[in-house]
Amino acid sequence: MRDTSTAIAELSELIKEKRPPGVSVSDFLRALFETCASQIGSNPSENEAKKIVLARGILARKQLELAEGGSLSAEEMANALGRTRQGIDYLRREGSLLAWRSTQGKWRYPAWQLTDQGGLLPGIGESLTALNTRSEWEAVIFFLSPRESLDGKRPLDLLRIGRIQDAIAAAERHGGHGAY
Repeated sequence: MRDTSTAIAELSELIKEKRPPGVSVSDFLRALFETCASQIGSNPSENEAKKIVLARGILARKQLELAEGGSLSAEEMANALGRTRQGIDYLRREGSLLAWRSTQGKWRYPAWQLTDQGGLLPGIGESLTALNTRSEWEAVIFFLSPRESLDGKRPLDLLRIGRIQDAIAAAERHGGHGAY
């Protein structure tokens, strides 16, 4: 089975080539996945089951990449924050900014880390520190997932309304034992 990065790169090309105008990437991916799953049937072989799991993972990752305004390159993030690209890289390495590597090996920064005015959303760095994970995808999932302990809100929602300490506390709980 091909590795995930290769599959994601191939899927990105497929999306560019085949997505009908006016259909969102998420809707297109969901329809593509459902079509593939229906062709495999209800009793997949082990190899087919692995392909289904991989496809679900790719779909989930693509949805995370596109969530809340998508992502920015290091240069775009630098422009938004009035810094250099090297300054953005420094903030990422020190844990003040969240980023993931694209299939091309470039860093991508979630746009939702920015305020409407273009500054860095207060509490992002502190929440990342409290989360204490090396997995950028775990951090993305943390910020974008509703939590019962937050009355169904997402940590990102709390940061946006200024409830920084509540978001940091959720990150500490999550980092400690993964409690939702």
